[in-house]
Amino acid sequence: MAKNVYGQSGALHHKDNCCTANTGCITPETYDPEVIVSECIFVEKVYDSVVIKDETDEVVSFNLTSTDLGFCVPTGSKILKVTVNCTTKPKGGSTGTTVTPTVLTINGVTPPVGPTPTGPGGIEQIDLSFIDTSECDELGRGTPIIVDQEITVAGEVLVTISGTILLPDKTKRTFCNDVVIDFDDFTLRKFVKLCIPSTFAAMKPSLAEFCAILCDFVLPLGTDSLTPDGSGGLDVNGILVLCLICEKKVKVPVQLCVLSTGFCDQQEQGGLCVEFPRLFPEQVNVEVIE
Repeated sequence: MAKNVYGQSGALHHKDNCCTANTGCITPETYDPEVIVSECIFVEKVYDSVVIKDETDEVVSFNLTSTDLGFCVPTGSKILKVTVNCTTKPKGGSTGTTVTPTVLTINGVTPPVGPTPTGPGGIEQIDLSFIDTSECDELGRGTPIIVDQEITVAGEVLVTISGTILLPDKTKRTFCNDVVIDFDDFTLRKFVKLCIPSTFAAMKPSLAEFCAILCDFVLPLGTDSLTPDGSGGLDVNGILVLCLICEKKVKVPVQLCVLSTGFCDQQEQGGLCVEFPRLFPEQVNVEVIE
């Protein structure tokens, strides 16, 4: 979510309130070799990835009536300060923005239709076992793939605009309004090149993609982008910017041997219960030191 604050001197800095999360892990100043253990974990390894970034913009104008504002804005009024927020999430009457990537072909071949395996976070993946990697396997190299895809962006955004107005009688009035903007849907055609490992092992490579989008509503003239309309309202002229990012990953399930300081352990909480059930089982493997 982008927030722009405009004053008479231009853009002003804004600081948001933040928080700090608790993962249940503590990073010690020094690591004690006696508490570091070797663990074998079954995870998905990223063999190759590529990031796609794109943006689009369109001029957007809307009117805030005196009813919307809650007061009349006479001609000659001066905009002292404006704050603009834009969000692509469903909120305040907006259905939000959706990003739908669709793979058309891989190396000119349409991916087989069938059940789509699901990876971490519920991300759908495309099984790449239909790609013949034998030629590059003999050379101990990866096999290149060219992915042809479309990314469709649709929906609407919610712009929250608030500010302070100096009326001709020298009184100051404030306003805050939510405006739903239905932008023109668009589709981007993208080609990316990735490298995949052998498809002849038991664990097959797969292709996963996830996207995110942000919006920004820019007032190109600052506070002068808001002008009295002569009927007691305000005309707002801005630029809606949509910022899109997608990442494509080639992944394969693997077993990794990692060094660990132990399981995550949350802090104890007070209460009447003497004991709670475990969320995860205790270790049962025998430590082997070579």
